[in-house]
Amino acid sequence: MNKLVVFLLLLSKIAVAQDISVLTNEKILSSDSKYCFPHFSPDGNNIAFTTPNFNGLYIMDTKTKKIVQISDKPGAGINPVFSNNGSTIYYRWNEYIGMKKYSSIHSTDLNNKGMTILESGKRKLSAPQIVNNKLVYTIDNDVNKLQISEKAEIGQHQDIWTCIENQRIVVYINEAKKVLAPRGEGNYIWPQLSPDKTKILFTFSGHGTYICDLDGNILADLGYLNASKWLNDDWVVGMKDFDDGHVITSSDIFAVKSDGQRSIRLTQTESEMEMYPDCSYDNSKIVYHTLEGGIYLMTLKLK
Repeated sequence: MNKLVVFLLLLSKIAVAQDISVLTNEKILSSDSKYCFPHFSPDGNNIAFTTPNFNGLYIMDTKTKKIVQISDKPGAGINPVFSNNGSTIYYRWNEYIGMKKYSSIHSTDLNNKGMTILESGKRKLSAPQIVNNKLVYTIDNDVNKLQISEKAEIGQHQDIWTCIENQRIVVYINEAKKVLAPRGEGNYIWPQLSPDKTKILFTFSGHGTYICDLDGNILADLGYLNASKWLNDDWVVGMKDFDDGHVITSSDIFAVKSDGQRSIRLTQTESEMEMYPDCSYDNSKIVYHTLEGGIYLMTLKLK
């Protein structure tokens, strides 16, 4: 009997999240300015977005649909991050002096709209990330950490994060640094750690999207899938966009099993080109923009 119970428990785990279906898909923002590149806050109450050239940063309250402009700076919309409680947003912006680019990191408190300058006028400043309630980023490839909360994340002890340096994947584990090139020499983009911090999702330009472990060993080939994000440890969401060499001709959002063995098309429209999805922290929603400038919110059911 005990063996049977164990077998049934294992079978139930295998059956979890083997399928995904779309419950709702609604347009939540239309704009002649073509707002795009949306990101969820951890609590799902806010969505950050920007413009096609990443100038400016805006936040929309998902309940009231009220929009607030956080910044008008160039580059402010590139990968902003919310604090774990959703009360603060951190973003990097750029300015050019002569032919040189200088970057700064600011934070804005969403409750009182107060702005704080964390770094100013730095060369080779990476976009900030949040790891274990620390804001982490690099300046000239040197790691900087800023404690932003004393509350520890459940089950997370090591500081693990990843970014791109000199077109390669870099993994930081506490103070140790690993440089990875899982597919050899080339251009690596869009690296992202899995929720359990054991795998890296990335795209190797001109070849496809893959998953590797923290030592760079390839675990799965996901094929053609751009701007991909982890939905959970078992599923990845990304876009399949195509062009004629000049303009984008089609694009749809797909969910792909993390072993690369299954793909589910989540959008299928003739009039819209769906791009750059972002996943909610509870795995139940996807937000994305269309080439025409709308932002959509999709609700999923994982079976």
